Amino acid sequence: MNSNGPKMNIQQKVLIYVVLTALALIWMYPIIVALTKSFTLEGFNNYKYVLTYEKINYFQVIFNSMIIAILTSLGVAVIVTLAGYAFSKMQFRGKNIIFILILVCLALPVAAVTMPIFFTLVKLKCIDTLLGVIIPLIAFNAPQILLIVKNYFDGIPNELLESAKIDGSSSFHTYRIIMLPLAKPILASTMVLTFVYSWNDYLLPLLVIRSEVNYTVTLAAQFFMASTYQSPLDVAHLYAAMILLTLPSVIVYLCSQKYLQAGITAGAVKG
Repeated sequence: MNSNGPKMNIQQKVLIYVVLTALALIWMYPIIVALTKSFTLEGFNNYKYVLTYEKINYFQVIFNSMIIAILTSLGVAVIVTLAGYAFSKMQFRGKNIIFILILVCLALPVAAVTMPIFFTLVKLKCIDTLLGVIIPLIAFNAPQILLIVKNYFDGIPNELLESAKIDGSSSFHTYRIIMLPLAKPILASTMVLTFVYSWNDYLLPLLVIRSEVNYTVTLAAQFFMASTYQSPLDVAHLYAAMILLTLPSVIVYLCSQKYLQAGITAGAVKG
């Protein structure tokens, strides 16, 4: 007798494959169109045009976005692991109230607090700096990542921490030698997600950045949109720019697939 449950028949498998293929084509269609349009008329010369464009330095733009995304990911990782450990395994007055207040921030859109963010950054003298983008990005990414990490920490047996406490380990030492090693899968996956979110953010760079030398990929696109409808070649240059500006983020995401899968699987097992 088969204990693995009922098997799918051929018709069910075919239906699943058809549905998944249709969904994949829907998601891939814009990418296929962008790639096709980017090679029209002049082929790879469209990409060369973008890389040598005099109004914006492509490599400087990529560097700026990379710095913002990496530092934001690292900042969020440090904050949420410490906070997740505290909210999950430590007892202190007002813990639940503070955690709920942090989660309330998830419902707060960035656009609703642009003015307070701007004037705060003016006071900190962070306008037109990469740091002025990194600080708000950390603040807005941390609550949702904290929820994921805290739930993961909840699944770690308390007996491990109690054994360390009996051996004389301090709270921070327990965090460093027990919690962090166990949190590697979920931490890697959340860092990848934070990287992608930070790379694709448009509103905060638009609010903070002023000089072209500090432009991110989301701001650089405007240089190729001014004359988009003047000729088919302008359209090809725009699509080539979009492909080149998103390529680093796509590469990071694809190379990190195993970490994302490991984090999701570990979270499911812990839950």
